[in-house]
This record gives sequence, C-alpha cells and structure tokens, in this order.
Amino acid sequence: MTSTRMPHRPRSSGGHSCLTILLAGGQGSRLHELTGTDCKPAVPFGPTGRIVDFVVSNAAMVGLGPMVVATQYRPVSLTAHLMRNWASAFADGLILRDGHCVAGKQGYRGTADAVAANMAEIDRTAPEHVLILAGDHVFDMDFGRMMADHIASGAAATVAATPVPVSEARGFGILDADAQGQVTRFVEKPANPPAMFGDPRRSLASMGIYAFRWAWLRAALRAELQRPGTRFDFGHDILPRALRDRELRLHTLPDRPDGRTGYWRDVGTLDAYRKAQLDFVAATPPIPLPQMPGGGIAGLNTVMSGFAAQAAAVHGTVLMPGARIARGAHAKHAILGPGVVLPAGIVIGEDPNEDRRWFRRTDAGTVLVTVEMLKRREDAGTMTRAISGYRN
Repeated sequence: MTSTRMPHRPRSSGGHSCLTILLAGGQGSRLHELTGTDCKPAVPFGPTGRIVDFVVSNAAMVGLGPMVVATQYRPVSLTAHLMRNWASAFADGLILRDGHCVAGKQGYRGTADAVAANMAEIDRTAPEHVLILAGDHVFDMDFGRMMADHIASGAAATVAATPVPVSEARGFGILDADAQGQVTRFVEKPANPPAMFGDPRRSLASMGIYAFRWAWLRAALRAELQRPGTRFDFGHDILPRALRDRELRLHTLPDRPDGRTGYWRDVGTLDAYRKAQLDFVAATPPIPLPQMPGGGIAGLNTVMSGFAAQAAAVHGTVLMPGARIARGAHAKHAILGPGVVLPAGIVIGEDPNEDRRWFRRTDAGTVLVTVEMLKRREDAGTMTRAISGYRN
C-alpha cells in the first residue's frame, strides 16, 4: 500500500496548526477469530459500520486538520472502508501510512514508533501540535475542546482520561492529577490499580488519546529511538517522560447531559465487544451513532435490525452482518460472527462444556460462534451419524 502526498499545511485550531494521527494498526488478539481477517479497528460494529467509525466521526466533526492513518495488521478492509466512507469528510483527505511500507518488513515497533517513523513527513507540514488518536474504542468526545484546553495550558502533553471500575482498571494506563489538572502519577497496566482520590471504586484510565506540542514530542521520540530498552510505546515510554518533565496535563472526558460518566468503551475483549453493542439496543443509545458523510448511520447495531435480531438481543446476543437465527434455535450471551446461520434445535449459552467443545467461550460466559466453528460441529455430527448407521 502506498502513502498519499502529505498536504502543505494542516488547518489551524484557534490559530495553532494541528495534525491528527490515527493509530489503527492493532491486531486485537483478544478478539480472537474476529480479527482473523481484519485489524481490530475494522471489526464490524453494526451492519455497515466498523469500530473505527466512532473516532473518525469525532475527528471529522471538529476539522482540526488533515488525518494521517497509521496501519499495519491486515489493513485492506480498514483502508477500503475509510477511503470509501470517510475520506471526503477531510479537506485534505486521508493520508495512509502502512507500517510495512514505511518501516520495512518489521513494521512499526510500537504506538510511538508509528509516529517516529513518519517524522520527516510530519515535519513537512510543520504543525505546532499533533493529536494522537486510537482507532479501536467506542466513544463520543469533542476533540476541539480537548485541543483548546491543551493549548491554553501551555503544557507539552495532554492525556484524555475517564473513570473506570477498579476491577477493570488493570488493562489500562492509570493516572492521578492535582486540582490544576497536572498529572502527578501514571502507571501503565498496574497489577493493583490505584483508586481515584475520594472514590475507592473507580480509577482514572487513559483513553489512548494524546495531544502534544510537536517540538516536544519530536525531541522525545528521537531520544526514545536511542534509548536501550524502549518499547516505542506512548504509555510505557512517552507519557512517563512527559510526567518526569512535569509537562503532562489531564483532560477528563466530560459527563453526559444526564450526569452519568462520559461514555467510553475499550472493546478489546469478546465480553466488552458484546456488551458495548448491546448498549445501542436501547431506545436512546448512550451516545450519538456515527454519521457517515453521505448521511448513512455507520454504527447502527445489527441487533436493531429485524424481529429475529431483536429477539436475540433479549438474550444478550449480538448478530454481526449476515448472521441469522433459525426458528427453534436458541443463543444466549453469544456473538454470532459474519454469515453465521444457527440451525433449528441448536442451544448456545446454556451448557459451558458443550459451548467450549465447539465454540469459543470466555470465563464470563460470552460465546463466539463463527461459520468455521459451526461447520466443524456439523461435520462431526455427520460423521457420528454415519458411524451409527454403519453399526446398525
């Protein structure tokens, strides 16, 4: 995949030029078979949408500047979707920078390396600030407000954060900040996450969204390239460096109009992916669904289309594009992969041992069913019937 020409100059934010960089190269291994052919940001979220639509729609609405898309793992379906549905929403289009084309066979070595490897191209646009976005979360956020706060603070780095239950915090970067918004502590994926001040049930988690003064980030990236033991990662390397320099500020995701915590979901596990999709079954979704430039709804959940899908949602089941449930079949707490057709008489989600025999079942009870898994089960049944018929 070739990259397109970089624009001459990014558009400004409050008089300050800004370049947006979308990190969309992750494999998403905890989604297992769902990322067998697609990278995590390209996994379907609704009949025509993808997970990536949420972050791209937020960026398109603000219009901070051109968007560089750093891809790597199985990028074909992602780039096709972005170019077909979103490129027209950006005045300068989308600038595709695939890791294996930019950095050779090894590709990008980490999230920070995806920016460092494109340093020369970024320099050509001469941005004052860069906004780094993760392409694999479901959320709604005003990036313009974040950039305005970042620029007004004068800090070199700003990290977006939101409260999460302490019980779920081990998978995130966790931080504390003082009353002025300066980050005082940052721990990447701690075994024992610290709770928020005054709230022992929740921790403050990084959303994987960062704003940097480009001159500072450029120097930090160059230093990391020379440092033995670096992971080339924003969470492990760049944010701790900003913290040591006392240059790291906090931007908290605002609460929703009804007073509840702002909606942000890391859908990196099968359980989280299924539950996030079901959130949109409600008559009033937790956040606005992404609107494609052509007027289509990118994130309208599959469980909302059709009587059978509505019935499945009652049992906590999500139907991905093309999936159907035959009359007489039952599926509880399941994800039915693209093209899956459950035959009459099958029962999923009731017997853990039977589920694990044929499908992928998590400890929390989510059952992933794919076309290949169903075929294996069907073939085994055919073989058993053949043997039984021969003996009789």
